Amino acid sequence: MRRGTRRGMDIKLAATYLGTVVGAGFASGQEHLHFFAQFSPGGDLGVMLAGFLFVLLGVLLADLASRHATSSPEDLLSLFGGEAFAPVIDVLLTVFMFCSVCIMLAGSGALFREHAGLASSLGTGLTAAVILIASTKGVAGLLSLNTLMAPVLLGAPVVVATLSLVWAARGLLPPPPGSAPDTAVENTLLPAWPVASVLYVSYNLLLVVAAFASMGEEFDDVTTARRGAALGGAALLVFMMAIHVTLELHGGEMWRVEVPMLLAASRFGTALRVTYFVALWIAMLTTAIAGCFTLSRRLEGWVRIPQRTLAAPVTLAAALLARVGFASLVSRVYPVFGYLGLPLVLGLVVASIRGRLMITIIK
Repeated sequence: MRRGTRRGMDIKLAATYLGTVVGAGFASGQEHLHFFAQFSPGGDLGVMLAGFLFVLLGVLLADLASRHATSSPEDLLSLFGGEAFAPVIDVLLTVFMFCSVCIMLAGSGALFREHAGLASSLGTGLTAAVILIASTKGVAGLLSLNTLMAPVLLGAPVVVATLSLVWAARGLLPPPPGSAPDTAVENTLLPAWPVASVLYVSYNLLLVVAAFASMGEEFDDVTTARRGAALGGAALLVFMMAIHVTLELHGGEMWRVEVPMLLAASRFGTALRVTYFVALWIAMLTTAIAGCFTLSRRLEGWVRIPQRTLAAPVTLAAALLARVGFASLVSRVYPVFGYLGLPLVLGLVVASIRGRLMITIIK
């Protein structure tokens, strides 16, 4: 199989890694509250552990994809547990996509309620309407907005964290109260910070596998793939630290809202607040559109009903589940998929060790 020869593939892989993990849930700060901020002082260690795992597992994943010149998730998954493993992960990803649509619709409702002063049902309904229009008219134009807003979504947490540090040093921020509220700590799915960190990386890896697998045959050498994954993992650590610092400095008030990073941003002026709002909503919108489109395409092959016809019931079902609430869905759904994704993490490690042993034997 012919390899690509384009320059800058390490940067492309790093950007892909970042774009896959840093979505609306990440940038909203809601995921971070439940997986890291609720543990004090373990949350600091949790962020560092998650960053280390993003680098390590990303490098292992990129190494396998490059060595075997993969072009699809099936190519890569077959290395983990044989051909029988790929259909299981396919079903898992399908369910995960549906849950992602639900969470993005719930997030849109929370965004409009907390930061636009409108009913959450209006935000959810507006997002659902755009999903349905995009499903019948085409998604290319709307999804291109995500590319335009991606730098804003990536840069905003760093800007907010920097401003928070400056204000805290000048005594302009009130001292943060004590630990997280009891309702957050009682999440039995996340009993301790090491578990939460591993689960956080685990469910994100479900999406990264598909992205990396499609790029395997594009790399000239394994070193380039490893370097790109390491850069992407290190950048993820920087963004996690930015969000963690912000939530810590702004204290317990962050637990009383569903989009905490936007509340923090609103303290630094209308321009930053509006920019962050628009970037988050577009990210939620495009994530939901892509999820609904891909899910409908998968179901089309199973039930023999056109994708455009399936988009309506999929969106309606997701909107109904979204009524559970953004924070509730994040705290319940993502940990569950973290546990379900653990066999994938284990398979990746075993496949990497097996590959190393084979190389050693051949040499």
